[in-house]
Amino acid sequence: MSDVSYPAEPSPGGDPARSRRGLRELPASVLRPRDKLWRFGVQGMSHAELLAVLIGSGTRDRNVLAMAEDLVARYGAPGLPGLTLKEWTANHGMGRVKASQMLAAFELGRRLLAPPADEPRVSSPADAYALVRDLKKARKEHLVALYLDAQNRLIVRETVSIGSLNTTRTHPREILQPAIVHSALAFVLAHNHPSGSLDPSRDDVEFTGTIARAGELMGISLYDHLIVSRRGFVSLKEKGLL
Repeated sequence: MSDVSYPAEPSPGGDPARSRRGLRELPASVLRPRDKLWRFGVQGMSHAELLAVLIGSGTRDRNVLAMAEDLVARYGAPGLPGLTLKEWTANHGMGRVKASQMLAAFELGRRLLAPPADEPRVSSPADAYALVRDLKKARKEHLVALYLDAQNRLIVRETVSIGSLNTTRTHPREILQPAIVHSALAFVLAHNHPSGSLDPSRDDVEFTGTIARAGELMGISLYDHLIVSRRGFVSLKEKGLL
């Protein structure tokens, strides 16, 4: 048997010998990123080591730490959160799955670290309309509920049902159940008229009365019901129909 081996072309960037070694073959004095995290925590880890933990694995010819070091060198640590899916996948070894994981990880961190936004207050029909004005473009009727706390701050907006071109109705429990889940004190209903009409129908008025009475039994007040169309909105409360 001959001991002769063919020379390999060095991989671009970094130490060629190290690039060909897997993480398991690194010297004992060099901890793999995940082992380092387990033993010492994240505080003492470099940007590349943290990125390597997220990426998870390298390729046949390049270990994950070398990949991470190249990425940090190419874009700089502050530039990594702004990379697009196309930019991530342009790097060797970063397929769509790994690239998606990177996008999700950075977006999650961005959301968790963002200062909490003040929730809008709904103190008038105009305030409510500002939160549902997108309904004027809908081609089918949508019934939307705005659930409010004791200070009339918006807790959550939910689409309760989507109907046909000219009607959408649902059972009171479908409207009140989210109010109970979110501990809402009150709510505002809104639905659109794709026809463009802003005139409340008799069904609109009767439906509103039914929901208001059901809410009273639960201690949850229906403040208003808006009808929205491309022409604007009307408030059943302002019209004396609630």
